[in-house]
Amino acid sequence: MCGEWNMSLNHNQMAYVAIVSTLIFGSLFVGVSGFFQTSENIGGFDSAVEEDIRGQSELMETATDSDGDGLSDKLEETQYGTDPDDPDTDNDGLSDGWEVQHGLNPLDNGESEDIEVDPTQSEDTEAEGLENETESWPDPSQGPNGDPDRDGLTNQAEAELGTDPQRADTDNDGLNDRWESLYTMGVQTPGGEVILFNPLDGNWDCLLLDQAMVDALEVRFNGENGMADWDDLASNGRHSCDMVLDTDDDGLANFEEEAFGTNPTARDSDNDLIDDIVEVANETIALYMGMGEQCNEKLLDPVPRVGPFFGVERSWFMMDMDNDGLLNGPSDWDTDGDGMPDGFEYCYSIPGMAPNAAYVLNPSNASDGYGDWDEDGMNNL
Repeated sequence: MCGEWNMSLNHNQMAYVAIVSTLIFGSLFVGVSGFFQTSENIGGFDSAVEEDIRGQSELMETATDSDGDGLSDKLEETQYGTDPDDPDTDNDGLSDGWEVQHGLNPLDNGESEDIEVDPTQSEDTEAEGLENETESWPDPSQGPNGDPDRDGLTNQAEAELGTDPQRADTDNDGLNDRWESLYTMGVQTPGGEVILFNPLDGNWDCLLLDQAMVDALEVRFNGENGMADWDDLASNGRHSCDMVLDTDDDGLANFEEEAFGTNPTARDSDNDLIDDIVEVANETIALYMGMGEQCNEKLLDPVPRVGPFFGVERSWFMMDMDNDGLLNGPSDWDTDGDGMPDGFEYCYSIPGMAPNAAYVLNPSNASDGYGDWDEDGMNNL
C-alpha cells in the first residue's frame, strides 16, 4: 500500500538497539547509586569518603613500645598477650622481645606456680586444672634455666652471650656454642687481633689461615684413613679458623678437640700426664716419655709405643665408661674410674717391664687397682 511504513527490523538492527539500551540504563544506575553512597543525608547511609578501607592510617602511626622490650604495644596486646608496660611479663629474667625473637614463650617462665583451690570447687575441676597446667605449661625449656637446643647453655646464658637458644651452633662453624664460649681467646697477628672461639663469629678465612697453613692442612685432611677431606670442612667455599686450626699445636685440630670434649688451648686437657694426641692414637707413635720405673721422665730419643687405648673404635672416645660425666680418654683423667690417673696406669702397662705380667695396669680396666705391679706387698692404689 502506498504510504505504508514497514516497522520490522532485521537481526543486526535488533542487536544494535539492545546494546544502546543497556548502556543507557547502566549509566543511570551507576549515577544514582553513587549519589546515594557519597551523600551523607540521602538514603540514611553514612559517608564512605572518610573510611580507611585499606588501613592506611594504622600503617602511618609510629609503633609505640612503652616498655622498651622490642615489641610494639599493639603486638603485645593483640598477638602475644604480654603486658605492654612490663618488658618481662613472665618475670623469668628474659625480655619479652628476646623470647619472641628466639621462639620462646614470653608467658611461660618454666616454673610451676602453686594453684589456689577454691574450697567450693569440685575435685573434678581441680584435677582438670592440674592436668591443664601439666600438659600446656610450664615448660622447663622455656624458662631461664631451659636449654631447648641442648648445647649446654641455659637460655639465660644464651641471652647474655647473644647466642641463639634454638641453635647449638649459632655461627655455623661446626663447633658447639658452649664449648666455644669456654675457650674464647685473643691472638695477636701482624694484621691485628683475632678473637678465636667466639660463638657469634666463625672467623671465616681469618688472618691465621695463610697459604702456607692452607697447604699444610690440605695435606693433612686428605680424606684418607678416616681423615676428613679439606673441601668437606668448608662452608660455602670458606673455612673457619675456629674449626680447622690446631690452637695448642698438639696434633688435634680444634674441631677434633670439640668432638673429644678436650681443651683446644692445652696439650694435656685432663692433666693425666698424657698428651691428648697420645691418648687417641690408634697406631704406633714416637713417645718422648719414659715408662715403668722411668715413668714420666723426658727422653732425648723417642721410643715407639702404642697409645694407652690402642685398638678401640673412635666412637669409644665419645662414651663415658665410668659415668662421671666426662668422655673416655683425653677429657677424663681417670677413664675407668678406679682412682688411678690414666697416665700412671699407662706408665705401668708394658708387660715386659713388670715383674709379673699378670699385674700390668690398664687405664680402661677398673679392676686392676688391687693388683701389685712391683710385688712389694702393697696394691697399686
